[in-house]
Amino acid sequence: MRTVAQIPHRVMRIVIQEWNEKYHVQFTWGPLEQTYRLPVEGAGGLQAVQSFAQQLIPEVEQMFLTMKAARSAALDAGTPDEKTP
Repeated sequence: MRTVAQIPHRVMRIVIQEWNEKYHVQFTWGPLEQTYRLPVEGAGGLQAVQSFAQQLIPEVEQMFLTMKAARSAALDAGTPDEKTP
C-alpha cells in the first residue's frame, strides 16, 4: 500500500492510499477507523479523490461520534457472563 496524499484535519488523520488498483481513503480518530475504497480507474484522479474525502468529512465526524458512543457503551457493559445464553 502506497500513501499518495494526506489531508490536514484538526482531529482526524486522513490518508489516501493506493493499493490493488483502488484508492483507500482512511479516516482515523483515536482507536476508531473508517475506510472508503474507490477504483483507481474511473475515480477521476487523485484530486477528485481528495475532493471526495473533503466532502465526506462532516458525515465521517458524525459517524465517529456514533461509533465512540457505541464503543463506550459496550466497554461499560463489561464482559457478559459466560453462563448466560
